[in-house]
Amino acid sequence: MFKQKTPDNSHADSHSGSNRSMQLAQAAHQRYLLHSSSEDLTTAINFYIEALKNNPDTPNAYFRLASLLHDNGQIGIESAIEQCRRAVDIDPKNPNAHMYLGYFLSLKNEFVEASEHFKTAIKLKPLKSSRTRLVLALTLLEKTKTKQKSFADFSSAMYYIFSGSLLFLFDKANIKMFAKNLADDLSFIKYRAFGEILEKTHNEVSAYDMYASALDKTKNKAVFYEKMAQIAKKKKRFEVALECYQNAVALSNANPMCVVSAIEFIEEHFPDKTDELIDLYTVLTAQNPDIPRCYYELGHLYLKKEDKMSAVNAFKLALEYEKENPFYLNSLAFAYVQLEQYDSAIELYQKALNLNPDNEWSAVVAQALAAIYHQVKGNFDAAISMLQNALLLTKDKAPIYQAIADVYYDMEDLDKAIEFYNCSLDGDCANPKAYSRLAMAYWEKDYIEKAIIYYSKAIDLDPEYDIAYNNLGVIFLDGLGDAKRALAYFENAVDINPNYVLAHFNIGRAYEVMEQKIDAAKEYQIALNLNKINPEIESQMIEDMLYKLFEA
Repeated sequence: MFKQKTPDNSHADSHSGSNRSMQLAQAAHQRYLLHSSSEDLTTAINFYIEALKNNPDTPNAYFRLASLLHDNGQIGIESAIEQCRRAVDIDPKNPNAHMYLGYFLSLKNEFVEASEHFKTAIKLKPLKSSRTRLVLALTLLEKTKTKQKSFADFSSAMYYIFSGSLLFLFDKANIKMFAKNLADDLSFIKYRAFGEILEKTHNEVSAYDMYASALDKTKNKAVFYEKMAQIAKKKKRFEVALECYQNAVALSNANPMCVVSAIEFIEEHFPDKTDELIDLYTVLTAQNPDIPRCYYELGHLYLKKEDKMSAVNAFKLALEYEKENPFYLNSLAFAYVQLEQYDSAIELYQKALNLNPDNEWSAVVAQALAAIYHQVKGNFDAAISMLQNALLLTKDKAPIYQAIADVYYDMEDLDKAIEFYNCSLDGDCANPKAYSRLAMAYWEKDYIEKAIIYYSKAIDLDPEYDIAYNNLGVIFLDGLGDAKRALAYFENAVDINPNYVLAHFNIGRAYEVMEQKIDAAKEYQIALNLNKINPEIESQMIEDMLYKLFEA
């Protein structure tokens, strides 16, 4: 006796599940077309995907899903075409599969193949081909705008417009959908038109209220939120405008144009909202991964957050698309500097300089590279050579002369340093830092009077220049032995910068010379405490001065 086998119904169940998912997807899809609700869009996409999981041979799910994802910027034309080809391969006699494939091919300007698929769709269901005929007519008219134009195409387009319009009158499903869309479109047009009239008559408040009323009564809410944002921006109600832009992005399912508008607004009015900008650029790169500028902007935002590794990765992605872009190379080099990966930075700076998109820009890059050679590598000759090249590229030579002078100062070639500091001041006579540096060089050469003159000039130009006050005080204390006058300059320095360790230390030294030991001890202690938070000098030096005050 044989056991009766239990039949395997999994195949039937999968088809049943796929059909149910397709019904739910199409219902949500229709609601989305009528009301542009992001919730309906997400629901439709999810059910189409579920239908394909249950039955990968569901042709309608492929081209409808492709349509939704492409229209909302989530996939490109190539991906949409690939999905529609899959639908045609599964069911070559499906007219809608051919129609959608023809539509996406026409977007790619593949007019000949597009027309073939439209005509195939028409042959498969001639009496229900009104929509296909009208889309084919538009494709032929679009073709007439290109080099492929011909009178035959124009004539054919007129024929398909006429026949498509005639057949439309006998297509109940199309008429029903048209009526629903027409009612909603008329409402949308009404609110937008009245709002724009109110704006043109400078009645922005009423226009704003009109657009707000439209939110619950029409589709395309994102459009009205953008209009509300523009009015709020005009009225300088930037917080309100920001909220409207955010709603527009959300309700448009992050439509790229809405995202770009939000980014531009935030960059102009809320540049410190770094996280929001990063989120928006991330959405934009997900939808349009082949736009390197987005990665470039993301890199700078990550640098602003001091997320150095993310910045490096973003700049690298930008360079994957434009390997010879000097601006991307320069930014990646700068990010490597932040990570103290100086050899990589040097290599990238050199590549950027070789491309030289603009002399003035290249001069700035050359200065950045020279700074690495000078301050990190200690290669003074390479630094000076790079700065001399920068001099040839720019009209603004003063900062480069100052950088050359700094290198010579560190090389202890004070005569050369003085020469180039003076060159710097010839081009920018209102630069307090250059005067201070020149004064320091003269002080090192024991030219006390000149040092005093140039430190005083630096202070005249910048009365808040705490370093110049401190250094001038040092000259009076150590060079001229005038502790009282020195004390005044040190006190000016700490008035400007209360956390200036070295100035407090020098106040202590001045008090010590004036034999005011208690006051000296207080200042040394202040310097010692501050130095633990922001080290400027050796703590042992301060402790030695403090203990020496009270030695027997």
